[in-house]
Amino acid sequence: MRRNNRRKEYIIIGLLLVIAGGFFAFNRYNSMKNADEITKIEVRYKDEVIKEIDFTVDGEYEIEVDLGHLHVEVKDGAYRVFDVDCPDKICEEVGWVKKGSEKLIVCLPNSIVLVQA
Repeated sequence: MRRNNRRKEYIIIGLLLVIAGGFFAFNRYNSMKNADEITKIEVRYKDEVIKEIDFTVDGEYEIEVDLGHLHVEVKDGAYRVFDVDCPDKICEEVGWVKKGSEKLIVCLPNSIVLVQA
């Protein structure tokens, strides 16, 4: 009888893993499908879009706000933040973000968020 219960537990665990894998695969498929529709990076300052950067044009852009500045580099369908005026520089540690990625670059001291759109 104990052996039968273990078998049922394994079947339930297996089904849960299959369902979780299906959700993960569906989410990845949708994000990859939507990556083709992304054309720009929005730089938001206090929930207001202050600059739009074209994903297809490699370059460096300087963003100035009340508390300082930061630089955004776009190269080969990815972007990163560098040379930031804030004490912790956590946003620089995010590194390169590829087109279609779900990562966000957030600079809290400067109230800046970079979002793919």
